[in-house]
Amino acid sequence: MALVHTLRYRQRNLPHWEVEGAGYFITVRCGDSLPARAIERLHELRERPARNPSEENLTMGSSQRKLFLTLEKYLDAGFGACPLNQPTVAEIIQSELAALSEWQISAPHYSIMPNHCHALFMPFDIRSHPLSTVMKRIKGRTAKRIRDAIGGSGPFWQSEWFDRWIRSSEEWDRLVGYIRNNPVKAGLAARWELHPWTR
Repeated sequence: MALVHTLRYRQRNLPHWEVEGAGYFITVRCGDSLPARAIERLHELRERPARNPSEENLTMGSSQRKLFLTLEKYLDAGFGACPLNQPTVAEIIQSELAALSEWQISAPHYSIMPNHCHALFMPFDIRSHPLSTVMKRIKGRTAKRIRDAIGGSGPFWQSEWFDRWIRSSEEWDRLVGYIRNNPVKAGLAARWELHPWTR
């Protein structure tokens, strides 16, 4: 088993584990995307993972999988105002993902859903640009532009996001498939190619 070099680990409501040379799967959601019951359920499922990788946790652990699947169930139900369903808003998010190239970050695969967004980030210099800084940039810039475009007040995004560093090329391929299937599973398109905000 190859060793990984952990650069940062922190735990808020969700764990955030930053590893040198890794790609990342990210889910960020709108501020009103979950009902109170869903938030309570996520708290019930939360469990602090181990800081050091082992054979058992190189794949998504059972607690992390339960958290993620519970989150996805509620998100795909389309709770909240679903502002990302508006083409103007989706275009803003798409352009900000592309603008990450200024930091030598690529987001080759993503799906912009009505109340959340998934993306894969290719390996980048996480020493220069911690994942928390990358997410602050995306969320801050998109929130400002979206509020300017459609109005509204209050936090546009939830303060936290789900992230997972990608352990293998096989996991990367599975996550590409997951992202592409998300609009199909949610009933937004018959095939992922027909959803304009999925790559």
